[in-house]
Amino acid sequence: MHRQLPILICLTGVSLLPGCASVFSGASTWRNPKDRMTFVWVPAGSLTVQVPAASRDPGAPDQTVPQEIAFAGFWLGRTEVTVGQFRRFVKETGYVTDAEKDGHRFTWKSPGFPQAAGHPAIYLSYQDALGYARWAGVDLPTEAEWLYACRAGSATKFYWGDLLDDRYLWYRSNTGGMGTRPVAGKRPNAWGLHDMVGNAWEYCKVGEDGACFAVRGGAWTRCAQYRIRQGTLTGNLLEEAVSLQLQRPDPNPKYPPYRWDDDRGFRCLRRTGPEAK
Repeated sequence: MHRQLPILICLTGVSLLPGCASVFSGASTWRNPKDRMTFVWVPAGSLTVQVPAASRDPGAPDQTVPQEIAFAGFWLGRTEVTVGQFRRFVKETGYVTDAEKDGHRFTWKSPGFPQAAGHPAIYLSYQDALGYARWAGVDLPTEAEWLYACRAGSATKFYWGDLLDDRYLWYRSNTGGMGTRPVAGKRPNAWGLHDMVGNAWEYCKVGEDGACFAVRGGAWTRCAQYRIRQGTLTGNLLEEAVSLQLQRPDPNPKYPPYRWDDDRGFRCLRRTGPEAK
């Protein structure tokens, strides 16, 4: 069962807004000197999620139980890690991504559609994301941390309301299904975080050891003929991306996910207090 470990942090300089995320002001920020990413302070609070039941009948569908998870506050990247930031990491370390090692025809350098320095870095594996985070002196969020930060105190289907709103996200209907868009081009949520829904999917840790991952928040932007990218994309798939249900850690899933994809990126998290400001 997923358990959020306690983090003792004092909370200062935060404007906590319930409900709709149409207004944002007064959040504390921290700039990471390593990659120049701006981080936003996510205030203390709690979130009730559905977690996998401790035991279930073999062969039966996954059963879940509600659990309230408390958060003492943390820093989260204002945006997804960009191509320019990932390029700095590669230049400094000589890192080669898993897609490049595998000889894949598309990589973060050449994803098959135009990208500039301000676009989210994609075609990255979970291990690539972890490698970047270690270099930057930060971490990846857990699935629960990501959901808590995404919702920013809202009780609606999305952090801005119950209906899709083009002012808040990039997705198939307003991109033509062709590629990512520059980060922070849409309105943020109530805590100042951009693109928590839409643009690239984002890696999250699943389970206490961080060996498994989930992807959250993105909107399929490409490959219109791919079988799960059709039909109810503008509804069910985006709602699924922010559903309050945590995944079960499974290092050997029956259907392993792709190791990377054309719209899979990440954002980073720092577990320390506002004194870093």
